[in-house]
Amino acid sequence: MKKNLGLYIHIPFCEKKCDYCNFVSFCKKESDKLEYINALLSEISLQGKLYLDRKVDTIFIGGGTPSCLPDGEIQKLLNCVYQNFDVDKDAEITIEANPNSLSFPKLTEYKSAGINRLSIGLQTYNNKLLKTIGRLHSKKDFDFALKNAKYAGFQNISVDLILGLPGQKFFDVKRELSHLVKLGVKHISAYGLIVEDGTKLKQRLDSGDFKLPSEEKSIKMYDYTVKYLKKHGIMRYEVSNFAKAGYESKHNLKYWSDKEYLGLGLVSSSYVDGARWKNTDNFANYIESVQSGLIPTEEHEKLSIQERMEERIMLSLRTAHGIDLKRYSQDFKSDLLQSKQETILSLQQNGLIEVKNEHLFCTDKGFKFLNQIILKLVD
Repeated sequence: MKKNLGLYIHIPFCEKKCDYCNFVSFCKKESDKLEYINALLSEISLQGKLYLDRKVDTIFIGGGTPSCLPDGEIQKLLNCVYQNFDVDKDAEITIEANPNSLSFPKLTEYKSAGINRLSIGLQTYNNKLLKTIGRLHSKKDFDFALKNAKYAGFQNISVDLILGLPGQKFFDVKRELSHLVKLGVKHISAYGLIVEDGTKLKQRLDSGDFKLPSEEKSIKMYDYTVKYLKKHGIMRYEVSNFAKAGYESKHNLKYWSDKEYLGLGLVSSSYVDGARWKNTDNFANYIESVQSGLIPTEEHEKLSIQERMEERIMLSLRTAHGIDLKRYSQDFKSDLLQSKQETILSLQQNGLIEVKNEHLFCTDKGFKFLNQIILKLVD
């Protein structure tokens, strides 16, 4: 029986770089986009030969903004994947999209190509805040895109939100959550804003143009998000991700549960057979390498057993199911409950973790102290 493998495909293009973004993405000409796609097709062909023993059960097309590609390019990419990899007929296939570039022709193309899950970058349902962070779409654009997506036949739709934006009020969060629930959105990713060095937002904050909400207010926004979505049956299954039962992201769960995935495209990361590596982040080098028949990987490292144990604890505790103790014991020949007996007992007594059905997981209170809990268990 073949082992499962997730595929991540990186599309590093945007119509405009958002003010908070430090991802590897570019505003390029159509000719550059097509050159990249041709190189990506070559890499898919090269990599496919190496993974004939794997069954691809998830595909995630991310960026950047994949929906800014010319019509027909996503179909071409996925056709190449199907030709070179063994893709499960029930594979979850996701594409990220921004509301302003998610046209109905693109939606019908995506549906025809086999995509069955959309991840739409709303970020905030407030036009003023959207302008503050340099987004190109409006509230109206989002509503229109979501309506078209449903009309095109998409049922599995995720929406991204950012909490703690400059000038964001508690009311803004309440209103957007209420709106998304009324629209029947089944998956919501709600991330706390991280201000990265070198971004336009960081420069404007440093110059005093904007001011962030206090840490207390940002925590209040997050706590409200957890409680409100739970009330409506949209449960937290990972620190920043919430879903109706059956609508959790199968691909992203791979990252948090120590499952294998292969990255395709510029700067994409891979984790296979206990080794981790990533592709180059240099656009020209990537094109040149794959055109020469070479896979442009760098930073290759084989993780030690100790490193894998620590990563399993760190990533698994981000999820509602926590650490699968039976799998942990089988994979690492170590009994976590025994090796960390005193620490686990202390965390239980303080109401921060629970152990049930062979899983060790954080309580609602524990999620607020997640980093401290992880440090205690990996120390």
